[in-house]
Amino acid sequence: MQFTDFSFLFGFFPLVYLIYRFGIIRLHNTKAENTYLLIVSLLFYAWGSIHSLILLIIALLFNWISAYELSLLNESKANPKTKKQALIGTIGINLLILFMYKYLDPWVGGFFSLFGANQIIPKLAMPIGLSFYLFSCMSYVFDVYREKAKPCSFVDFGVFVAFFGRVNMGPIGHYAKFEPQLKSHPLRSHLQREGAALFLQGFAYKILLANSFMEVFNALAGNTTWLGSVLHGFAFFFQLYFDFAGYSRMARGLAGIFGFEIPANFDHPYSTLSVQDFWRHWHISLTDWFREYVYIPLGGNRVNQKRWLINVLIVWLFTGIWHGAQASFIVWGLLQAGMILLERKFLNRYLEKLPNFFRHLYLILMTLISWTFFSSPTLSEGLAWIGRYFMINTSGLYDATALFYGQTYFIVFVLGILCCTTFIPRLSTKLHKNQRSLQPLLGVLGYGLVFILCLAMLISQTSQTFMYAVF
Repeated sequence: MQFTDFSFLFGFFPLVYLIYRFGIIRLHNTKAENTYLLIVSLLFYAWGSIHSLILLIIALLFNWISAYELSLLNESKANPKTKKQALIGTIGINLLILFMYKYLDPWVGGFFSLFGANQIIPKLAMPIGLSFYLFSCMSYVFDVYREKAKPCSFVDFGVFVAFFGRVNMGPIGHYAKFEPQLKSHPLRSHLQREGAALFLQGFAYKILLANSFMEVFNALAGNTTWLGSVLHGFAFFFQLYFDFAGYSRMARGLAGIFGFEIPANFDHPYSTLSVQDFWRHWHISLTDWFREYVYIPLGGNRVNQKRWLINVLIVWLFTGIWHGAQASFIVWGLLQAGMILLERKFLNRYLEKLPNFFRHLYLILMTLISWTFFSSPTLSEGLAWIGRYFMINTSGLYDATALFYGQTYFIVFVLGILCCTTFIPRLSTKLHKNQRSLQPLLGVLGYGLVFILCLAMLISQTSQTFMYAVF
C-alpha cells in the first residue's frame, strides 16, 4: 500500500486515525496506544506481501532478543570480547539477510553467469523497505550494546521500527534519540497541524512534481541530442528529490498526526554550496546512521591522515552498496567520497573565494553528474549520458521531441527550481507576518486546492511507486 493509493487516503489512514483519536487515546495508556499502532502497522505492511510481513516479524524478534541478551551481558560485566562477538554475530545476521535478498543474485548469480551457468542462484523478491527497517533494527542493537539506551518492550521496539509512516522508506530511525517518545507521545494540536501540512506538501511533491519529471525522464530515455540529454538528466535530478523528499515529508506528517516527532530527512540540499555540505542536507538519516555507527567507530577524523582517508572511502563505499548491487552505485559512492576528499584537501580554499552563485553552479554540476551514474543501469550508459552533457557524441543540438518536452514541461521545471530553494518558505514567512489574521484561512484554502488538484492528477496517472522503495 502506497501513501498515494486511494485505499490509504480514504480508507486505511482515516479509519486508523479515527479509532486512535476517539477510542484508543482515551484509555490514557501508552502501552495500549503503542500496541494499537504496532498492529495497524503490521496490517499496513502485510497489504503488499505476507512473505514480507513474516520476514519483518522475524527481523523484529531476532533483533529485540539479541539486544536483550546484549543488555544482560552489560549488566553482568561480561568480558568485552564476548560482548563484541555477540554484537558482530547480530549485525552479521542482519547483513546476511540483506545480502541474500539484495545482493546474492546480482553478485553471485552474475558471477556464475559469466561461465554460462544460468539460474544457479534463486531470485528472491526483496521485501519493500528491507534496507530501511534493518538499519533501524541495527541502530537499536548498537545503542543497547553501547549502553546509550536500555532495552524496551517488543511492542515499543516494533513501533520504532515498523510504524506504518516510515517502515517502507524511512527516515531511518536512531533509537537512542527516539526512545523518549515511545514512553509518551500525546496528541498535540500544533504538531497535528504541522503534520497535516507536511503530509499535503509531500503529497504535492510526489503527484505534481515527481511524477511529472518521471514522464520527461522516461520519454527522453532514448534521446541523444544535447537538449534531450540535458532535460533527461535534470528530469531525474528533480524526480529523485521530489519523490524521496515528498515521501519523507509525508512520513514526518503522519508521525506528527499520531504524536511523534521525526527529524527532517531533507533540508534544501540543492541550495548548498559544496558536495560535503550537500550531504548534510540530503537523506540526513542515512548520513547520520553511517557517521554514528560506521565512521565514528572506525575512528572518524581523530586518526592520522592516511587512516582518515580510508575511513571516508569505507563509509562511502558502503553507502553506494546500500543503494544497490550494480557497479554504477559503487562508482557513485566512491565519486562522492572523492569529491568530499578533494574539497577538504584542495578545492575548498578556492571555492570559498568564489561568489556563491558560482559555488552553487559547481554543486549543481557535480550533483547532476553523480545522479547520472546513480540512474544508469551500467557504467557505459552513465558515461555516455555525461558525455552528451558536454556535446560529446550527440546526434545534434535538439530535435522535435526534446523541444516538445522542454516547452510542455517548462513550468514544471520552474516550479521544481522554486520548490528546491528556500524561496517558498521565505515567502510563506513573509505572508504570515503581513496577513496574520487571514493566514489560517489562506492556509486551509491553499492546501485544500492543492489536495483537490493532486487527486485530479492522481486519477489520470498510472504509476505511483516511490523510487526509494526498491532500497
